[in-house]
Parts: sequence; C-alpha cells; structure tokens
Amino acid sequence: MIIAAFVLLIGGGAVFLLASDDDEPRRRTIAASPTLDYPTPPSFSPPTYNPPTYTPPTTTPTTPESTYTPPEQNYGAIAVGRNGAVGKAWDYDSAADARRRALNECPTSGCKVLTTFVNGCGAVAFNSRTNKYWGGNGSTRAAAQRDAISNAGGGRWIAWVCTTR
Repeated sequence: MIIAAFVLLIGGGAVFLLASDDDEPRRRTIAASPTLDYPTPPSFSPPTYNPPTYTPPTTTPTTPESTYTPPEQNYGAIAVGRNGAVGKAWDYDSAADARRRALNECPTSGCKVLTTFVNGCGAVAFNSRTNKYWGGNGSTRAAAQRDAISNAGGGRWIAWVCTTR
C-alpha cells in the first residue's frame, strides 16, 4: 500500500489529501484558519475633470511702441562784409539754407559767413588791432558774444542772433 500525501490550500485553510492504492482518497483537515470579515470599502469615484474652455486670442490691434523723434533743429548764420555790413538768418531747417539766407541779407558784395549755429545763438566780434571780424556761438546771447570776442582775441561784438529753441 502506497500512500501519497498532498497539501491543498483552500481559502486560507489547508487540507491534506492522502491517497492510497485504494480508489477512495482520504481527506483530513489539519487546521482551519479563522475567516476575517473585512468591511466593504466605500465606493470610489475619481474626481471629475473639467478642462478650461478655449478662448481664442484677441485680435485687438496694439499700438506700436513710440518711436524716437529727434528734437527740432533750427539753424542760424551770420555773414559779414569787408566794410562791416551784416546779414543774419535764423530758424532754418538746414545749415545750408541759413548760410544762403545770411549771404542774401548782407547788403554788400563779398560777404562771408563767419558763424553757423543750431538751436542757440551766434555773434560776430571785431578786433580793431587786427582789423578782423570773428564769429562765435553759444547757448545764450551773452555766451555767443563772449565766444566771438574770445575768438577775435579781444575787441567788441557787432552783431548777434538766436534761433527759436
């Protein structure tokens, strides 16, 4: 007689099966494990997801960044003839236009432009020791007169003019 033993694990308990040459198997329970009563877990539902609604970009026109605008340029010039005749020009859009106008305003022939300036003042001085006229410029009338007298090496100023700033 051959006896074979098998262990069968069923739901937490163990059952031995013994077999022999007999056609009928023998069953024997060795140990029974207690059953555990677990509470029924609460039903779980995942949170719902509501994606944000799509809002297309607005096509409101934007104002471009302000561009740099240079300050207005006002040019002036003073021309002097050999005899001391003076022609003045101020508030022109270019230095060339101011020089041309100063020469046209000079009442004698042979006049020369001695000073050209922008957004400021110009003056002409005469130095009697050297018998020469000299031009100068500055931010104010007084500054332009001092510059002209300094450039002439002394003397006195004979003409001045300022542009609109």
